[in-house]
Amino acid sequence: MEATNKVLSIIAFYLSEYDMDAVNALGFRNRTAAISTISNRVGKGNNYLKLRRDEFDALPDSASTRNGFRNRSPVKDVVEMASYLHQFSFDELTEIVRSLIEKPEELDSLALADNSVVNADRLDEEEIERIANLSDTSAKLVYGAQLGSQRIYNRSIILQLKKLYRGCCQICGSNPVSVYGVDICEAHHIDYFAESQNNDASNIIILCPNHHRLIHKLKPSFDHDRLAYCFRGKELFAVTLDYHLKKS
Repeated sequence: MEATNKVLSIIAFYLSEYDMDAVNALGFRNRTAAISTISNRVGKGNNYLKLRRDEFDALPDSASTRNGFRNRSPVKDVVEMASYLHQFSFDELTEIVRSLIEKPEELDSLALADNSVVNADRLDEEEIERIANLSDTSAKLVYGAQLGSQRIYNRSIILQLKKLYRGCCQICGSNPVSVYGVDICEAHHIDYFAESQNNDASNIIILCPNHHRLIHKLKPSFDHDRLAYCFRGKELFAVTLDYHLKKS
């Protein structure tokens, strides 16, 4: 599955598993409004999300009361995605899905007088990522022109992607949470945010501190076809754990 498919698959599983509870938790009045609005926000036609949700309905242990694709055997990637997502609670999935469909908030430049707001235009990449990875949600990053409206950097997508991977590095799979009970993994922008201002899920990878530091030091290029960092023409770090990234 490519990134949009994977992101929409997470949303489709959530809508299949929790149906109207999910629809209402996301602030929609009915299924049609939820499907239409979410599809529009992620740039995909309504039919894809609806059909993907129906595929999750076909799972033998599905909680859905809709018929979906119950006369078909579920495809492998649906089974694998559902198996992984079943470990998350309703509240956890709600927050993850919300972060995937949120858009950065617009604010007036006068709001920058707030001490909790930091102008990302004035920071280098490592400073941006340091603030973006903080667990304190009160600090806000903004970017845009110095005058006029600016946009709040959506830190929630980083916090929720870190939850999605349960403390695991997408490259080496290391998981300090299982050993020490703490999550030390960090979010890294594949195309540096300071240059691209791209904070979409498809531009974020979750890394252990070692791989994060190595990538900043070596500055390897990212091959979107192979989902791997390459250095001097050779594959250096391949993604081994992936629930959201995009292949070209």
